Amino acid sequence: MVLKVLKYPDSLLRKKCLPVDKISKEVYTLVDDMIETMLKEDGLGLAANQVGSLSRIIVINTTSHEDKPEPIAMINPVILNQEGSTIEEEGCLSFPELYLKINRPERVRVHAKNLYNEDLVYETDGIMARAIFHEIDHLNGILFIDHVMKSEEEKINRYLDTLGSPLREK
Repeated sequence: MVLKVLKYPDSLLRKKCLPVDKISKEVYTLVDDMIETMLKEDGLGLAANQVGSLSRIIVINTTSHEDKPEPIAMINPVILNQEGSTIEEEGCLSFPELYLKINRPERVRVHAKNLYNEDLVYETDGIMARAIFHEIDHLNGILFIDHVMKSEEEKINRYLDTLGSPLREK
């Protein structure tokens, strides 16, 4: 089922998500719905709090938009280490039509559980590393506007003004 993606300034986007203790039928359903929602919205990733759940779950589409989607779910993801730095433009399903240049690590190593309760370590770089950082930030109540570069502040302020929300909250 396609879920509603919460838009800023919804307060749930600022909440820190809680660890998943048990992989239950509800977790399977949530992950399936999150994947369906992410693909329908043409997103690269989605965090559970973006669809109204405070579970520490993210889904990522690991293929380009031209290829057949190969989404993965990460349950209770934890960044083990990161390297490098790169500035690229990114967007967010909770901020339609807003794209900002954000400085993120170039490479990441992440530990997470999968839907079979297996421990996995993901090592990736480039756009996948960026997506993983972006989604894990969501799980911690951190939004990409919190990383805005000085040169992009006017752009974000204009965007927030259109929402009637001129002040960023942290």
